Amino acid sequence: MEIENEIKKIFFNVFTNLNDKNFDWNAKQEDYSNWDSFAHLELMTSTETKFNIKISPEDSLSIRTALDLSKLVQSRI
Repeated sequence: MEIENEIKKIFFNVFTNLNDKNFDWNAKQEDYSNWDSFAHLELMTSTETKFNIKISPEDSLSIRTALDLSKLVQSRI
């Protein structure tokens, strides 16, 4: 559960319009009007820093939802 909470915090920091009421683990990148390349980079670097992991460019490109990111982190720690 700790990983999920930290992933949510990262999403809330990058997408300031998100909160517990409107957060959806399965919302896709295209569902976010402001999920552009900069936001994607911020998600990846924040996750790498928080969990002390490296996310390859290939893995980064496969991240389309918060759930995808959570699963990736769980597989690395």
